[in-house]
Amino acid sequence: MNDEQKKQEMIQIIKDAVMVEVKGQQLYTHAASEAEDPAAKAMFEMLAKDEDDHVRILTNQYKSLMAEGKLNLDEVAPAAVDHGSQDVVTDDFKRSIKRGKFEMAVISIGCDLENKAISYYKEHAEKTDDPDLKKLFTWLREWEDGHLEQLLELEKIYQDAYWADQGFSPM
Repeated sequence: MNDEQKKQEMIQIIKDAVMVEVKGQQLYTHAASEAEDPAAKAMFEMLAKDEDDHVRILTNQYKSLMAEGKLNLDEVAPAAVDHGSQDVVTDDFKRSIKRGKFEMAVISIGCDLENKAISYYKEHAEKTDDPDLKKLFTWLREWEDGHLEQLLELEKIYQDAYWADQGFSPM
């Protein structure tokens, strides 16, 4: 594969990654606007902001590929970001959750989207020969791992609350 073919392949990989992130951003933005539960609303807003950051980062990489023929990670500081592992699901957060079925559905869909993003980044990080793309996608995968971890914890909380409401308590 020549340099131009490699560049075109990387451009397509970055464009596809942007679409992965846009789907999550749209889901979380809509969920934040519709969520009745203030704790879930805050979580969805945080996730939407992270996905916005991912779209911005990937779009900048696309522009760099188009202009320079390579990625430019100078403004990407993976070491400065906690990869989405911020401690959002605190005891106060758990106590404040109400039992919204809408939120439960969004969390489930969010888990699916995060798993798809993780798989996409992992696959392309493993396949690429480009060290910058490998670094970028490894970093994004770790960030999405943090999102998935938070969503899975939140999903368990909502499911437990749902079963308790249905009289399946104590669990």
